[in-house]
Amino acid sequence: MKIGKPTEPQAADALSRAGNAPSRAAAGHSRSTAVEKTAPVDAVHLSPASRNLVAEGAQGEQTVRAQKVEDVKAAIREGRFSVNAHAVADKMIAQAAELLEVLSRSK
Repeated sequence: MKIGKPTEPQAADALSRAGNAPSRAAAGHSRSTAVEKTAPVDAVHLSPASRNLVAEGAQGEQTVRAQKVEDVKAAIREGRFSVNAHAVADKMIAQAAELLEVLSRSK
């Protein structure tokens, strides 16, 4: 057994380099273009929080939200924006609890 580059190129390699390689169809290989349809298996389940976001967007809350964003930006620029750490922590815990509930149901 030789390891490394052979001293003489193989016949198939020589043909393919010359552009005379036999086609797959001529060699007995054919490619089917038919595609089978399969039933969809993916499903999407929205959490209650995401359903609320969709509902808010559908009700035209985006313009009110844009104004709130501008108000917060102005408060940050002026140095009068304060974060209520307890409110943020409560929301984070609520979201984590919701996520754990959803994950435990899926098992």
